[in-house]
Amino acid sequence: MMVARRVHLYAGLFLLPWVFLYGITGAMFNHQGLFPEGQTISIPQAVVAGSAMSDFPSPDVLAQQVADAIERTGENVSVTIHDKSEAKFTNNIMFEVTAMGQRHVLHVSPHNHESYLVQFPEPTSKPTNLVADLKRVRLAEDPQDIAFRAAIHMLQETGIESDDMLKPHGWTKLNFLASVNGKPARVTYVLKDGHVDVTSYNGSTGMSRRGFFMRLHTSHGQSPSWTARLVWSLFVDTMAFAMVAWGLTGLLMWWQIKRVRVIGGFVIAASLLVACVMYIAMQHFYATNML
Repeated sequence: MMVARRVHLYAGLFLLPWVFLYGITGAMFNHQGLFPEGQTISIPQAVVAGSAMSDFPSPDVLAQQVADAIERTGENVSVTIHDKSEAKFTNNIMFEVTAMGQRHVLHVSPHNHESYLVQFPEPTSKPTNLVADLKRVRLAEDPQDIAFRAAIHMLQETGIESDDMLKPHGWTKLNFLASVNGKPARVTYVLKDGHVDVTSYNGSTGMSRRGFFMRLHTSHGQSPSWTARLVWSLFVDTMAFAMVAWGLTGLLMWWQIKRVRVIGGFVIAASLLVACVMYIAMQHFYATNML
């Protein structure tokens, strides 16, 4: 019992920065207005009503229009919308434009047509291209071709044969710092197609503070060599282990307190019931919606 208490305590203390990070940034993903990097301006309802949105179809009407269009695409195609299926949009309609040195994103709800404009300030640090008109480079021996030939050999040796053409998966990049015409630069080379970016480097990420913390939240996977990203992934693994440990040690400590066993049992049962309902609901959502 003492060991469980110590694990629960010290794991929480050591991982406290990550707990706050994932908790706060998780809420930021759900609520774009939390610690915003841009200014939000509501569009008056009179302006929206006077626009073409008055002609925008409802989800059910648009669903029927799409079904009719599918039927017109060919012979012997019949589309019947299920009575129990309620057509719904996945997210707001958004438009983006740059004006007066700022990026403006217009959000329009396809359901109730409520609209608002988000104005983002001009980035304080924006990398510039140091080699004009350079898009791709050709190397004497393409490393992608070397890996391609090796992949074919390895697949054949493992007994995997296919009539399909082997194609690259993902975007492997090579990054390094250099000096270009006396100016510090970051060079990025894409193995897949030889695309290259040569941009100015001043130590800045080029992201806003909000964007950087949200990137930390979504950072995942391991790089093939030791980098800060790889070390970060180890802390992500530690955080995952700690969350499981907190649950187990919490259950153990709850069970040790006899006077709260009954109440705690009801709370756990309610938690499991709600989790099962939400599991089934989300499974149905992803089965019926393509995001």
